[in-house]
Amino acid sequence: MPNFGTYYINAATFNDATTITDAVGSPAADGVYQFNGIHRTLTSGVLGSVFYCDTCCAGCSSTYMYPISSTKNRYHEVCSNIGEPLDVAVVVKFKFTSNTPQYLGYPLGLRALFDGQFYQGVVSNRFGYLPEMYAGHTTGSSLVVSAADLEANSPYLLDGWAWQPLSNAFVETQDIPTFITQSMVNSSNNNPDECYLLIPKRTLASTVDVQVFSPHRSIDSGGGGCDITIPCPTALPSYSTTDSETTSALACSSAASGGYPNKYFLMRVNSTSGSARLYDRVFQDSAGGDATGYTPISAGYYGVLNQYAGTTAGAWINVDANGVVQAAGTCGGSGNPSLTEMICSQVRTTDIQACAYQNQSGTNLPDQQYWHDGSGDAPLVGNNVYSDVLGTTALPDGWYQLLRGYKLIRVASGQVAQESNC
Repeated sequence: MPNFGTYYINAATFNDATTITDAVGSPAADGVYQFNGIHRTLTSGVLGSVFYCDTCCAGCSSTYMYPISSTKNRYHEVCSNIGEPLDVAVVVKFKFTSNTPQYLGYPLGLRALFDGQFYQGVVSNRFGYLPEMYAGHTTGSSLVVSAADLEANSPYLLDGWAWQPLSNAFVETQDIPTFITQSMVNSSNNNPDECYLLIPKRTLASTVDVQVFSPHRSIDSGGGGCDITIPCPTALPSYSTTDSETTSALACSSAASGGYPNKYFLMRVNSTSGSARLYDRVFQDSAGGDATGYTPISAGYYGVLNQYAGTTAGAWINVDANGVVQAAGTCGGSGNPSLTEMICSQVRTTDIQACAYQNQSGTNLPDQQYWHDGSGDAPLVGNNVYSDVLGTTALPDGWYQLLRGYKLIRVASGQVAQESNC
């Protein structure tokens, strides 16, 4: 149990103080002191930096919700106890929040520290793999900061905020200096929405520090937020496929003749169960059965078990060099057409309504499973589009928002008649 006492500091807040004294002004004894969840070490009358201890980390499987004000220039950190299991994965979720979901008026830096190693590079449910540290809106309009401007104003001195379980809130800690280079900033010009950062847990280290950087105080934006969810570690689910092929037709033929000899592992992004979907990520096996997500599989088309209800045809996925699924669909034959899945909103009368789509749960996330017969990953003008996997029912006329990159399509007479962006 801690020892409690009455002490005095020489500043308005504990994190700004430089020393601690007793009631008569004598230096307090050397040691570790804590106030409202903030820990600092006193040595020869001088306070050191704020620090975390393992017992101050929050438990895993928690979500930390915080707003980012219009002033920005902040750094948030959450320490989580994830335990000591081996050969498992920690998949941290960052959820960008804004009143206008397709836009976010500033980029955020997303990073984690585990066992002495920094991890960055996330999979966005809207744009796929984003290897850079900073993701978000960087078009350079009057409402946002450009990537070049973000770098030009570096270094930043960010106000540090750390989650403290004792106060059940973020508390202000020491300022954090940060440098930004062009290679750290992604060129995507839209809100990445939900971002997933994978940490392969291959050691007994039991804590992870998750960090969000929100620099650039002068951005003219109404603010927003970024919620962090740190799940407890778990083994990625296994996923059986064929060898890599160059086309979906060859992948389907390979499955028909040789089955699914490869045991891989699946990080879910846009799927919750069953077959892989757009921007899920697939990882290789290792000699010991590695379910940590350490090495992505090679680019190509893979035959996979069909888990689409309503068809007996085979199925396939198309994976890029980062192991991220770019498309998924069904094999043809036996009266079944070869179609590619597209995740969309329900139909809306106008493009503006489609961009502002809200599903029944109230989230800005297209969740309808539709299909197209084009040769590309995404539907193009002239492709036929259907509401069922057998291609028997054409989509109603109107506007649809694709999950992929906030793209819009207008459907007329069962075909894509127009493409645009939110």
